[in-house]
Amino acid sequence: MIDFHCHILPAIDDGAASWVESLEMARFCAADGIRQVFATPHCHKYVHNLRTAIVPLVAELNARIAAAGVPVEILSGSEIQVIDTSDYKREFESGAFCHFDGGCEFTLLEFNWAREQFPADAVELVAWLRSRGMIPILAHPERYNYFDREPGLLRGLVAAGAWVQVTVDSMLGNHGPDPKVAAERILREYPEAVLSTDAHNLMRCSGLAAGYAWVRDHLGAERRDDLLARAESALKRIRAPFKFV
Repeated sequence: MIDFHCHILPAIDDGAASWVESLEMARFCAADGIRQVFATPHCHKYVHNLRTAIVPLVAELNARIAAAGVPVEILSGSEIQVIDTSDYKREFESGAFCHFDGGCEFTLLEFNWAREQFPADAVELVAWLRSRGMIPILAHPERYNYFDREPGLLRGLVAAGAWVQVTVDSMLGNHGPDPKVAAERILREYPEAVLSTDAHNLMRCSGLAAGYAWVRDHLGAERRDDLLARAESALKRIRAPFKFV
């Protein structure tokens, strides 16, 4: 299994606080059956983590994991919050952001929790990214209450070419009843989805195995298998030595 959203890097955001905690999270992932973890620290106006800060930490964590004999690979990424699309485009074009595995195929986007800070031209931004060969994956859309109140917002983003990332803890009800209902609805409505842990520490991590079991029990084995295959396909695309078109 592949985790596309995890705050496993130490002391860089509100995730793991130390190398010890990062290693314990890696052990948990390995025990859960996760083979690859994308480290996706926050990148917003308060914690603005860029590629130059993230890549060395990923290399160091991989070295420590290998020394400990934990069968998990950490790949680079970041959870980039968009409020002002002009600011986002400027940093995107400068090459400052850390997309998945430092590449140009997929990137993880989040929005602010406040509806008034959701960019009016978010759909245009998704189309802009797709025109540059990048597929944006939207972090935990089930947790934004304004997507629930205004379902057309999410539909527009997906219609423009975005994928969705649903968090296992939401599916299990650990983020409350509304995200749980929204998670099931999103997984039913939008085929291009990936499951992730959005783990910040061992107290906030239900793994991925429980999520895929939930999908099997609620949406059927075919949907579970589709999500597993979609994650593998995305990873192959991210790591391919040539650009997909």
